[in-house]
Amino acid sequence: MNKNYYMGFMRNTITIILLLTGLSVYADRDSKHGSAPTSWSNQVEKDLVNLISKNEQARQVYGRVIKRLRRSGVPAAYAWQVFSNSGIKIEPNISDKFSRPAEKMDYIDYRQIFVNDKRVNGGVKFYNEHSELLHKVAKQYGVDPFLILSFVGVETQYGLYASSYPVFNSLHTIIHNIPRRAKWAEDEMVAWFMICRVDGLGPHDVKGSYAGAFGYGQFMPTSFKSYAVDMDGDGVREPFEWADVMASIANYLLKRGNYDIGSSDFSENSANWRAVWKYNPSKNYVKVVLELRSQLQHAIIKS
Repeated sequence: MNKNYYMGFMRNTITIILLLTGLSVYADRDSKHGSAPTSWSNQVEKDLVNLISKNEQARQVYGRVIKRLRRSGVPAAYAWQVFSNSGIKIEPNISDKFSRPAEKMDYIDYRQIFVNDKRVNGGVKFYNEHSELLHKVAKQYGVDPFLILSFVGVETQYGLYASSYPVFNSLHTIIHNIPRRAKWAEDEMVAWFMICRVDGLGPHDVKGSYAGAFGYGQFMPTSFKSYAVDMDGDGVREPFEWADVMASIANYLLKRGNYDIGSSDFSENSANWRAVWKYNPSKNYVKVVLELRSQLQHAIIKS
């Protein structure tokens, strides 16, 4: 039996067993939140809103989230299980981080975070360990390998720093405390539920950024849902496995960013410059990704 197929089969089987076990536990027991519902009703929707919401803004947002989950076929017992988790909390630092994003720093200060000897040397080491896979992905998608390398260098320092807050709690906090982001967070929360069910992720187990981006490529849930791919063929799109991560970045640049295959033009407002902008619409961000790319290419060729 193909190894990747077997691993995917076993993973999916375990996921189904865990899900069924969890639903059974929640369906049969009484907790401080009451018994989990076995089916949807208007009253169940109201109960879920009351369960998860701590203010009026959240009540409105979660009211829409829950209706969308119901229409999408998410079981009521699963939604109850997720919303009654004891680890749910409003993270106190997230609102402040949204008010002071790094991308708003002066470029000279922003650049020092991402374009430095540590980041370049780390990239050379990572390249030496993963060059075969990196070039395989680059060839399959037609995306510059050093650009893919630069993305994982900027986003998570080659996988070293990918997790700060539970994704659910980040979105939960935004829904409650940041009105201007409420509709955006609504879409991301619905997408997060879909990803967890399809790809077997634990809704409260995965950690990411304060905004809810997760994995080595730091995809938001809506982006992961639309553009993540299963490069290694194990049946699951893995946010923390390099084959899937690299391929997902390349796929995003192509499909969302309209990357110009075969072009080495990264000048401002070129097709490939705009593809990087689509990943994170900040000039500072685009500049550090492209500058790090150039330095990584130079260092790797030199080595």
